[in-house]
Amino acid sequence: MSFTVINTFTLLDAAGAEEFEARFLSHVEWMRTRPGFVAHQAVRSTDRPEVYINLGWWERPEDFKEVLASATFQEHAEEFHAIVSVEADPSMGIARFDGAPGEPGDVLLVDSFTVEGDPGAFIGAFRAHAEAAAALDGFVAADLAKSLFARPGGFTALTRWRTAEAALAATALPQYGALAALAEVRTTPAAPVAGNRAAFAPAGA
Repeated sequence: MSFTVINTFTLLDAAGAEEFEARFLSHVEWMRTRPGFVAHQAVRSTDRPEVYINLGWWERPEDFKEVLASATFQEHAEEFHAIVSVEADPSMGIARFDGAPGEPGDVLLVDSFTVEGDPGAFIGAFRAHAEAAAALDGFVAADLAKSLFARPGGFTALTRWRTAEAALAATALPQYGALAALAEVRTTPAAPVAGNRAAFAPAGA
C-alpha cells in the first residue's frame, strides 16, 4: 500500500485553464524530485472542464508532510489558491491492477464511493470487479484508495480504458452490480493531463 494524496482543483475562472496547467506542470516537475515521491496521475473532467483531479502516490505520509512544510510548496500553494479552489483527500492505496500500457487517448474514470457498511466487503467486491474487468478488451488499469479522514467511508477509484465503450462494458458485469450495491458512487469521466502512474505490469503478474 502507498500513501495517496487526492486533490481536486476547481478553476475560479474558466478562462484560467492554460495558466493553471502551466503552473501545475511546473509544480509537478519539482515534486518529482522530492524524496518519497512515487508517481502521479492528473486528469481533467470531461463533463466539468473546470475541474481537475490529481492522484499523487508517495512511499510514506512522512515524505509528503516534509514537502508540505517546505517553503517552495507553500509558495506554489499560494499561487494555486489565486486561480483554483482545492479539496484535499489524504488516502491510503488499497489495490492496483494493470492490464496494458496507457496511451494518450485513453478514457479515465474517477469514482468517488461512499460506503456505509463493511469496508472489507466493499474492498473485496472492488477486487472481484477489477479482476473481471481486467479480462475485458480495453482495460488498462485500476487503482483504489481509502480516505484516511476527510471522507468517512470514502474510497476513490481511478480506472483507465481504451474507449468509453470498454468502460461501459465493465459496468454490465455482475461483479459491478455487487460492488454498486455496497456503496453510493459519483463518477467523473476524465481525460489525462499528465502523469507517470507506474511502470507497466500485466494483470495477474
